[in-house]
Parts: sequence; C-alpha cells; structure tokens
Amino acid sequence: MNTSPQSFQIPKNIQRDIQERWFHLYKWISPDEVKRSIERDFLGVIQKIWIPLAVIAILAALISWTNIAVFFVVIFIWVIGMFLYLLYLSIKRSFLLSKSAFVVLTDSSISLWGKIYNLSDFGEYQKDLEKVWSEFEEQIFEESRLEDTNKSLKESVIKQLFWGYETILAMSNKSSSRSKDSAGWILLLIWLYTLYIAVMAVVYFFWVLGLFIFGKCIMWANTIYLLKKWEKVIQINSLFWKIHRASENIYEKKSELEKLLTNAQNHDWKDGILLQINSGIESINSSATSATESIVALRSIIKKSKYTTMFRFEVYENWIKEQITHPLGEILRLLEVNKETLVSAKQDLESQIQSLENDSQFIPNLKLALTRVEMQIGEIDTFIPELKTTLKKLQ
Repeated sequence: MNTSPQSFQIPKNIQRDIQERWFHLYKWISPDEVKRSIERDFLGVIQKIWIPLAVIAILAALISWTNIAVFFVVIFIWVIGMFLYLLYLSIKRSFLLSKSAFVVLTDSSISLWGKIYNLSDFGEYQKDLEKVWSEFEEQIFEESRLEDTNKSLKESVIKQLFWGYETILAMSNKSSSRSKDSAGWILLLIWLYTLYIAVMAVVYFFWVLGLFIFGKCIMWANTIYLLKKWEKVIQINSLFWKIHRASENIYEKKSELEKLLTNAQNHDWKDGILLQINSGIESINSSATSATESIVALRSIIKKSKYTTMFRFEVYENWIKEQITHPLGEILRLLEVNKETLVSAKQDLESQIQSLENDSQFIPNLKLALTRVEMQIGEIDTFIPELKTTLKKLQ
C-alpha cells in the first residue's frame, strides 16, 4: 500500500470549472466502495488467521482425540467473531462515507467532512484526507486501489492454502524413516487440514453470497442516506448542469437561427423554413425560461446554505453572462435587425403589389411572400418582449 497523500493538487479540468463558475462538486467515495472495502477486510482477516486458525482447530481436534465437534466449534467461534467484526467495520465505513462522499471546492476553500477549510491550510484537513485514504485506498482526485488490493489478497490466501500442504509434507519427509505411527499421524493431519480447507471454502462461498446481498443492502441504504444528507449540494450541482445544458442548446439553436433568418431575408422559403425558424425560436425560449428558473433557484439555495461563505457571486454572475445572458443578448439583437429587414421587405412587397395590375401573374406569389413575411414579423414580435423579460430577470 502506498503512503498517504502529502500534498493537495487540484486537476486542471476541475480548476477550469472552478474558475468559470466558482464551484465544483467532486464525487469522491461511492457506496460501492464500502462494499469493496469490507471484501478487502474479509480477505485480510483470512490471510492473517488462515494458518493460526488451522493450527488451533487441528490441535483442538487432536487433543480431544479427533473429536470433530470440537474442530467445528473452534471454526464456528472464529466465523461469528469475524462476522461481528466486519459488521462493525461496515457501520464505521458507512459513517465515514456519509462525510466523505462529496467534496465541495471553490478557488480558495474546500468543504470536507462537513467543515469548510481554506485551501492553503493543508495541514488542517490533511488528517481527514488521510483517514479516507487509509480506509478506502483512494486519494482524492485519483482512482481507487481496492480492486488491486483485493486481487493481491486472494492470491496470498491461495498461496497459504498450498503452504499448509507443503508444511505437512515436509514433516512427512522428516518422519518417514521412524515409524508407521508417524505416517498415520501425518495422514491424519492431511485429512484434518483438507477438512479445514473444505469448511473454509464453504464459509467463503456463503460469505461471498452474503456479502453480495449485504453489500447491496448497504449500498441502497447509503445511497438513500447520502441523497438526504447531501440534498442541498446535489441540488446546487444539478442546477449548475441544468444551466449548462440550457446554454449549450441556446448556442446551438442560435447558430441554426442565424442561417435560417439569413435565408428568410433572401426570401428563400423552401423546405418549410418558416416552421424551422418558429421551432428554433420556441426551443430557445424554452431553454431560456428553464435556465432563468434554475438561475433564480440556484442563487436562493446557495445564499441559504453554508456554502455561501465560500462562494464568490461576482464570478458566478460572469459565468451566467457567458452561459446565458450573452447568447440571449446576441439573439435579441439578431431578431431586432431581422425584424427591421422584414418590415422593409414588407413595405417593398406592398409597394410592388400596389404598382401592378390586379390581373398580373406575379401578384399571387407576391401576396404569398407578403403573408409569410407578416407571419415572421408576428412571431418575432411575440418573442422579443419575452426575451427582454428573461434578460431583465437575469440582471
């Protein structure tokens, strides 16, 4: 096992996230890791006790004149003790999980174990980091090493299994020239050790099965508890991502809308372009409304939470401008310019219609173009006030 962390380095991708919005929720320990840590403890106990327990159980059987009941009682007592010990560890780990599942980071602070520290005061929260590392073998911002440890422990247990046979056979080689009684004792030892392996195999099988069921229950209970305990910070993180997704949609639709409006200005109404423009505007409006609601809710939750002391709202406001306000402002200007162009096109079409004879073959097409232009002006007139209202709420 490697030594515990001696420094605190925030990965660049997380630093960028913090610089942009002054907040990052890092998911450190998961409920699944509690289960894997208990599996590691089980294997660790077997590794330590395998040979001593074999010796004690076999000696107890020999002293009691090969009373198999005594042999099984010794192992049973150990199994009960192991179960109680691992139950205690599972409760302890679940308690530790509740404090270390999530870490909240800003540019200057870290919220760990329900306490807020200054990032520069590494010595103050180093013990908390090391405690989690020692229990779950996972340094913050790194991958868990529990699977590698469990694999190594399994290999060690298997080696110990064969080491027992090797030891008995070595005893057999030393005593082969003495008497038949010695050979009988050796055979008895082999038989008892084989029985010990069989019993431990059954224990291991049922323990693995029990650990699977127990682990699922632990994971379920821990997940429910974490969702309740960390409800505020999960809500904050969820709202941040909801705003981000709305921003991505607004930027995407803005690009599409620019092309569609350019085509519309050139009177290219093919392939249902009016429907596409209206659909794009509705999508932007929906994303803007959703983002506004999320932004208002996010401000409220942060101000009412303990994280308000480690939050810089001016950075957050700049992030909101970049994510939502800026693209919406560009869309508003785009629509206003487009409306002016459409009004000019409408006047031009009306002049053309008036200047032509009523029986001119061009009049139906001009009237159709005029109708479409008027419809688009109507759509823009509906959306511009809504967009201005949204931008006002974001100020």
